[in-house]
Amino acid sequence: MRVVYIHSTTADLTDGDAAAIAGARIVQDTSVDRVGLSTLLALLDDGDDLLVPDLGHLGATARAALASLRRASEAGVRVFILRDGLDGAAILRVAELLKPLPDSGEAPPPARPGSRPYGRATPARVAEILALSAAGVLVREIAATVGLSAGTVMRVRRESRAVPRALRPTAGLAECLGNAD
Repeated sequence: MRVVYIHSTTADLTDGDAAAIAGARIVQDTSVDRVGLSTLLALLDDGDDLLVPDLGHLGATARAALASLRRASEAGVRVFILRDGLDGAAILRVAELLKPLPDSGEAPPPARPGSRPYGRATPARVAEILALSAAGVLVREIAATVGLSAGTVMRVRRESRAVPRALRPTAGLAECLGNAD
């Protein structure tokens, strides 16, 4: 059996899809949660064809669309994406190939040879930088110790000195200026 599944209130099939859907039954689902798709996947048998205009009809998110493709594949249903001319099995294969890759957004830029991996000035690192700096350790040595760049160490030191002078201790200031009494 060949079935065209459309999830929307208007059919977004093109004239080019006419040949592909000839003789197929058309199921139009207007439910928000795609109840019609779940029912249709339960009714289709091994060897049936499910045609959809594009992947968005199989799920609102990439994860939901892949779940629908997996469910159809497990039931032996072949899925064809009309707009892109793709087979659902090919999409599932690509998804499997992408699984080992990290999914944390954009990949960090490649590190220059000999450079340190990017680190953050956490509160613990800031405290260590300030303690080492107060002990008179060189900036390069502090950077190597805490695992940050020399520029970051200098920025942390500069920001720690950004306290307004009025708030700093003025122990010997009264003696220098004389007593106003």
